[in-house]
Amino acid sequence: MRIAVIGQSLFGREVYKELVKEGHQVVGVFTIPEKEGGKPDPLGVEAEKDGVPVFKFPRWRVKGRALPEVVEQYRSVQAELNVLPFCSQFIPMEVIDAPSHGSIIYHPSILPRHRGASAINW
Repeated sequence: MRIAVIGQSLFGREVYKELVKEGHQVVGVFTIPEKEGGKPDPLGVEAEKDGVPVFKFPRWRVKGRALPEVVEQYRSVQAELNVLPFCSQFIPMEVIDAPSHGSIIYHPSILPRHRGASAINW
């Protein structure tokens, strides 16, 4: 299955590695850009080692509207399924709904009660 992974961090990397191990074709990884002087994201690093296209968007939308150039780059990988492990960005619904098999979105806490960037600490 052609899978797009949209996420970040060590957790995102582990999900990516399991998908590859199970024989799925990861056609693109979408993660956050590195902060100046910061460490590169582990998910992006792992995918780059495997030759998987890595896209680093600071945002997917502005004022609630999807950025057309970002959505176009996402669509270019022609994913059949999105997997979103530890995704800290707001992803437009046209991306969530785009694949023929939909999207699997993992959040490490009960929503909406423990929403936010540090939800894993709850």
